[in-house]
Amino acid sequence: MNKAVAVMIGVVLGLAGAALAQEPPPGFGAVAQYRFGTGARALGLGGAFTATAEGPEGLYWNPAGLVGSALSAGGMYTEPFSGVGGGALDYRVQYLGVVGTWRGLGLGGGWFNVHVGGIPYTDEGGTFSYDSSVFLGGLAVQRELADVGKVAVGFTAKLYREQMLQGRAQGVGFDLGVIADFGLVRIGYCSQDVGGTRYRWQGTGQEPQMEVPWVHRIAVAGRWLDGALATSGEAVLEPPAAPTLRLGIEWVPLEILALRVGVRLENFPGAGYRPVWSAGVGVSWGMLLLDAAYLRNPIVGLSGGGDLPTDTFVFSVGIEF
Repeated sequence: MNKAVAVMIGVVLGLAGAALAQEPPPGFGAVAQYRFGTGARALGLGGAFTATAEGPEGLYWNPAGLVGSALSAGGMYTEPFSGVGGGALDYRVQYLGVVGTWRGLGLGGGWFNVHVGGIPYTDEGGTFSYDSSVFLGGLAVQRELADVGKVAVGFTAKLYREQMLQGRAQGVGFDLGVIADFGLVRIGYCSQDVGGTRYRWQGTGQEPQMEVPWVHRIAVAGRWLDGALATSGEAVLEPPAAPTLRLGIEWVPLEILALRVGVRLENFPGAGYRPVWSAGVGVSWGMLLLDAAYLRNPIVGLSGGGDLPTDTFVFSVGIEF
């Protein structure tokens, strides 16, 4: 156990150190909404889901969690910042995925989509839309750690595609995930977009190069009271920004009911760390899984000063076979 844990910690620290040494290039921070996360269960926990990732939406959080996922399919829908302008902004985020195991391997596929419609032209009438999709395919394997637990390692390949007016952009990225399960405690790590994902727009005036940053999530989770109470926490390293901290608690008072609360401590430029609170509920009924989450996302740094709190509701549905 000691050797395996030491190797995992060494890999985590080595990758994180390499990422933090990078200089932010032009176009840094592409597809920002994708890094917001997916799934009502995970987002209700403040996004602290890397160490306990499972199910169709777990493919996003940590591909290593594919090994422990039952055959299931599901999706998510939300309209971020729907409270702004009376909900008039046509801004939609959705996800569909399917996961399962075959001969000891964890397998999964998913589709993440952001669509923004009704964007007005600057100098003339009419509107246009922006559409961005990420297609995911994941694979994971698991090995026993003597008599003390098990370690799963997962890999995800991603195809990014963006479209706006006559412009098109496409790129390929990769994720690497690890989950060490010691029974009551889990340690998780996900390296998202290893090395940074770069691609260039085509069919536009300047054809800029975009950069999806190399993000690292280091997490720990525990389950207590015979599984009725679960806690999770993680640190997110996304250079050049300051680290983000995520904490979540899930309580299962009944076999069919789960209650969740979470907080994301994020450093907003010029405003310092601010808490972003969330809450959620999950209901299971036979094969059907229903989840909902509420987030109080702030818009920070407005020209008039102060913050604008907004309401974001996230809904997920799944079927476990």
